[in-house]
Amino acid sequence: MQSQARRTFWASLGICALSTLGVLALMPAEKTLGQVIKVVYLHGALSRAGMLGFVAAGAAAIVYLVRPSEGLIRWAQALLISGWGFWTAHFLVSMPATRLTWGPWIAWGEPRVTMSLQVIAAGAVVIGIIWLVREPKFTALAIALLALAFLFLAANTGVLRHPLDPIGLSPSARLRLIYLLLLIPVVGSMVLIAWRLAEYRPQTEAI
Repeated sequence: MQSQARRTFWASLGICALSTLGVLALMPAEKTLGQVIKVVYLHGALSRAGMLGFVAAGAAAIVYLVRPSEGLIRWAQALLISGWGFWTAHFLVSMPATRLTWGPWIAWGEPRVTMSLQVIAAGAVVIGIIWLVREPKFTALAIALLALAFLFLAANTGVLRHPLDPIGLSPSARLRLIYLLLLIPVVGSMVLIAWRLAEYRPQTEAI
């Protein structure tokens, strides 16, 4: 990576991180959850960033299968890894939130918790396989199938105690605005990391 591009990447990532921390620090406590709402919001933002990473990776992979391009397969791999990382982070952040609100660290009986773990495991397997095989069309097909499986699971997994979209369905315009302000730098960080991976690592190498 050229020094200027490296400085730009780290500066941009730092701005996103500081913006995220700033929104969390200024976020008011919620009437029922108190300060725990901050962990819940961060959990939700990381989840959305991971979702976008998986979906964007799948879209890039499908386009690659139609019109092969080295840039597309790089982006497909980079978005997969970045999205998987943020999805994994969302699960880890959910653990203290679950502990503070429901009691256990992991709500094993909750369907969406099981789904999250399935996606983490499947993503790790796909990343490992494409790193070993290193064949662009196979890579694109594997990423596309993973993205489609993710969309299927996300659309068909029910909930017990976990609300499906508590922030988006909140009647409070202020809470929705705060979430948007948090979501922008978190998603920006996911895209920045994907850009760094896609731009500076050849497709023939493991990202």
